Formats: sequence, structure tokens, C-alpha cells
Amino acid sequence: MQRTSSKLAMVFLAATACINSMGMGLIVPVMPALLVEISGGDLADAAFWGGIALVSYAIMQFIFSPIMGALSDRFGRRPILLMSLTAYAADMLLLALVQTLPWFLLIRGLAGVFASTFSTTSAYVADITPPDQRARRFAIIGAAFGAGFILGPAIGGVLGDLNVRYPFFAGAVLAASNAIFGAFFVGESLLPERRRAFSWARANTFGTLLRLVKVPGIGTLLPVFFLATLSSWVYPTVWSYVAKEKFLWTEAEIGWSIAYYGVIAFLAQAVVAQLILPRMHMRTVIWLALLVEVLALLGIGLAGAGWFVYLMVTTALISTMQDPAIRQAVSARVPDDAQGELQGGLSALTSVAMIMAPLIYNGTFSLTAGEDALFYLPGSPFIVAAAISGMAVVLYAFRSPRQRQ
Repeated sequence: MQRTSSKLAMVFLAATACINSMGMGLIVPVMPALLVEISGGDLADAAFWGGIALVSYAIMQFIFSPIMGALSDRFGRRPILLMSLTAYAADMLLLALVQTLPWFLLIRGLAGVFASTFSTTSAYVADITPPDQRARRFAIIGAAFGAGFILGPAIGGVLGDLNVRYPFFAGAVLAASNAIFGAFFVGESLLPERRRAFSWARANTFGTLLRLVKVPGIGTLLPVFFLATLSSWVYPTVWSYVAKEKFLWTEAEIGWSIAYYGVIAFLAQAVVAQLILPRMHMRTVIWLALLVEVLALLGIGLAGAGWFVYLMVTTALISTMQDPAIRQAVSARVPDDAQGELQGGLSALTSVAMIMAPLIYNGTFSLTAGEDALFYLPGSPFIVAAAISGMAVVLYAFRSPRQRQ
């Protein structure tokens, strides 16, 4: 079996995370314009159909993420990563060519089947990293993800001003290039003796989550992870619509704002997290990140000017550390041959958050923006997200003594 050095593997995994987020960032600035074009409606209609597309994508990811995690525990991480990257490239190409709303929704739904890149990447990291060092390496992957958000939205905004289809072509090229690189230069991380037989019982989403909840020390952390993830999904779900409605920003301005968030996320994971995580207890990091996120979301929801949004986004230097801190806390509590199942379970929780996010945030936006609004408050999705993040704080505060140890 071909093996890859730890450093080379981390380069590939970081590149995978970066290109994946670049692909996401490329298309976010142009999604409102594309959906207005193919649906024939206004911005509120575009937000509604964008939410439906995200729900269909997330439902498929919810069903298939544990299956992909179980397959990676059986056959290794490399084939799942390569398959996911190839499918992602095909998805971007099809979106660049789509002309009707039904086909758009179908393509986004099918893309969710193979959307296991991040969970498989995390399992790969766990394979090659000692438990006490995983938070820092998860932060490196997070930094690469943030770097993609620096480049992706900026490029997507510029390309989108030329043609709303160009960013999708760019995403297809990036994903295909990374798949080719992985096929030639990346080996497998999971040794044969550390693999386990595939089981449909373990590949079942609900069965996976029930087993994880019963693992000592994990129970309360999973709903905290879920609520924190759900609150953070307000950004990719509805930010472009809020920015257009509230501040009248163009596609390029939206792209630059998302790129700024990427800069902050990159600095947080590549610099701040590398300094703080080894020196602070994970409980303290989780506390600090959750509390700062509540304040940031509330500030964005009530912001009266664009500059204040940028100020609130800067707090992501602290708030984005919640993900690697929680991931280290849970990954240290499961055996090596179950890391794929764990990451698949976390990915399933993320999928549930993705399903709920557009229903909550896009629905809230549709009710509080436009001519038919019940009351005009276009920043309301972020206020709702702040309340959800506050629920995570409360749940973490009242975890059991066993969870605190």
C-alpha cells in the first residue's frame, strides 16, 4: 500500500480544504443573480429557491455522510477523497451550464451524495496525528479553508461581474486539478490492520449518532457542536441576500466582504489558534469562542453600516476556534478505527444544520425583507443565529460533571 509522509499529506489535505472553500466562495457572490435569472423572480424568490437547493443538498449529505465515513473506515480515506473531488468538479461544470430551476435543484441534490470531503479530510488528519496534536492540525485545515474564502469570493465576485457562469467553470477546473494531484501524489493513511468491516448498521445516520452520544465524555458536546454549526451557517446561507437588501452591495462588494471573512478565518486558524490552543485548556477555548460568536452575530444583525459588519467579522479571530477545539475534544474519545465514523457523524450533524439553516434564515429573511415584509428588518437572520449560538452557550454551561472532566 502506498504511504504518504505526514507533511506531504497535510499539504494535500490543506489544498483540498482550500480548493473546496474556494469553490464555495466562487459561487456565493453570484448565486442571487443566477437564481433570479433561471427562476424569473425577484431577490426574495431567489433567496427562497437558494434555500430549497441548500436543503436538498443537505438532506443527501445527511443520508450519505455516515455511509462515506464507514466506507473510509473500510477501504481507506484516499479513494473517498478522490471520488468526492471528482464529483464536485462535475457538479460545478453542470451548474455552469444549467438553464432551468428544476435541473439546478436536482444537480445540487446529487452533489450532496459525495459531499464528504471535509469529514474524510478530518479522518485522514486523525489517522496521522497524535490525539494531543489534533486541534492544531484541525486548525491548519481550518486555516486552509479560510484561505480559500480569501481567494474564492474575490475571484468569484470579479468573474461574476463579467458573467454569472464563469465562477462555476473556475470551480470545476480547481476541483479537477486537485483530484488529479491527489491521484498521483497522495497515499493512504489508514493501515489495513486499523480498518474494520463495513456495516450498514454503522453507516446508518441515526445509529451512528446514537452510538456517539453513548461514548463517555461526548454526549453534551455533540448538541453543542450542532448548535454552534447551525448558528455559523447563517453566513453562507443568507449573507449575500442580506448584503444586497440592507447595504445595496454589488456582487463584487459581496465577494470582497466574504474574502475579508476568509482573511480573518485564515489568521485565526493559522496564527491565533496555533498560539492559543497549546496554551489554554480546550474548555476555556470553547467557552471564549462561543461567547464571542453570540456577540458578533448580534452585532451583524443590528449593524447600520457596512463598516460595522467588517468590525464584527474581525471577532472571528476568536470565534472560529470553536470548531477545532470541539473536534479535538470528541476525537480523543473514540478509537482509531472509528475516526471515519465519528467524522461522518459530525458531518451528518452539519448536514442537519444545513437542512435547518435555509428554513430558518432564508425563511426569516423572506418575512422581513422586500415589499411584502411583515416588518422590515433584513438583518433578522443574524439575530436569530445569535439566539441559537446562545443556546449552545447555555447547554455547554449545564453539561454534566462527567462531561466537564
